[in-house]
Amino acid sequence: MILYGIPNCDTVARARKFLEARNMAYDFHDVRKDGLETQVVQAAYAALGEKTFNMRSPTWRGLNDLEKQQLRAGDDFSAALQHPTVLKRPLVVHDEFITNGFNADDWQALGL
Repeated sequence: MILYGIPNCDTVARARKFLEARNMAYDFHDVRKDGLETQVVQAAYAALGEKTFNMRSPTWRGLNDLEKQQLRAGDDFSAALQHPTVLKRPLVVHDEFITNGFNADDWQALGL
């Protein structure tokens, strides 16, 4: 399991505590420090659509209209690669599924 996020995000911190309390192994990928790979964003978009992105974030508001349109449509993910904090966090890639955001009840239903 890979958890993508930033260490100072409260939602990411809650998700990490949730996993650690259940002794679930995961690799943490700091998107601000380590960036993102195109295939990760593509896979997230294929699974989640435009919900891949946090459209209420300061990062989203800082994008220009073309970048926003391209991300919404899944046409070009270069803005997400340049500004990885536009992802809704945490993004979790685990075996056969991809999810983002954190809700303890939802994660328990997923078997996490």
